[in-house]
Amino acid sequence: MKKVLFYIENKWAFGSIHYGLCKELYKRGIHCDLLDWSIEYTNDEFDFLIDRYDTILTTPVYVLQLHYKYNVPLEKIVAVAHGQWDVLLAKSTANFDFYPLLKKFGVISNVLYKKCIEWNISVLPTVVETGIHFDFYFSRPPDNLKTVGYGGAKHTYNFAGAEIKRGNLVEAGVEGTGLTLKTHNFYNFLCMPGYYRSIDCLVMSSAEEAGGLPIMEAAAAGRLVLGTKVGYFEEHCDIEGLNRGGIPLPLDGSEFTRHLNETLCMFSKDSTKFKNKCNQIQEYAFHHYDWSRKIDKWVEFLS
Repeated sequence: MKKVLFYIENKWAFGSIHYGLCKELYKRGIHCDLLDWSIEYTNDEFDFLIDRYDTILTTPVYVLQLHYKYNVPLEKIVAVAHGQWDVLLAKSTANFDFYPLLKKFGVISNVLYKKCIEWNISVLPTVVETGIHFDFYFSRPPDNLKTVGYGGAKHTYNFAGAEIKRGNLVEAGVEGTGLTLKTHNFYNFLCMPGYYRSIDCLVMSSAEEAGGLPIMEAAAAGRLVLGTKVGYFEEHCDIEGLNRGGIPLPLDGSEFTRHLNETLCMFSKDSTKFKNKCNQIQEYAFHHYDWSRKIDKWVEFLS
């Protein structure tokens, strides 16, 4: 059986993604383990790991740490970028172009694929989308809209120094609706199904995303999903005449706040419309977000 070691952060969202991959890839004949990059290891330990695993997978930022600090051969490393920061930081700090020397290079979305072309990355990546375990997040959709949730960091700056999460816009949009806003403080990823059950709606306000776990997880939980058309949501949000994974909101800050406020007020006053929309979003999540829909590309990528 092929053996892959994920050298990655053991927290949400990386933990959630890579534990999911471990479970699915094992079914397909690829044994995977997760090694937390926040812990220091000895060179002896890594000598054993290098000998034991066929592939060590990490993000582009940690490629040279594996190579220089732990003597992992570049041809044994697979790099997968989960955000623009991963690619740009690696590009700015590496003292040589390591991509042609890697075993494989991947990105989690078409957004990042296009960015790699824009940034003249020397190797075109393979797109390997992330997924969720639908059954893990599934719960009965709520009957009424009372509590609005916001998933992820409220404030994050991109590589250029621009604030991209814009959690303040959600706060402004909820104001005056009579609804409760409930954010989370980076719970352990195993706790996230409980968080989604404690809210009725999830709002994403990001100016940029590569993927977007919260919109998939909340949809599987049967929650109303609203968000900007970035990351995965750009491909899965409703379009005119077609209901899909949730309701799109404008990217412009003031327009975002206004549309969010109006949409929340509408659904809070019509429980039947709200419940029907939650059911429809959950059904869409079942058919589009589960790991079973994504894993074949990962198997091909790691084989």
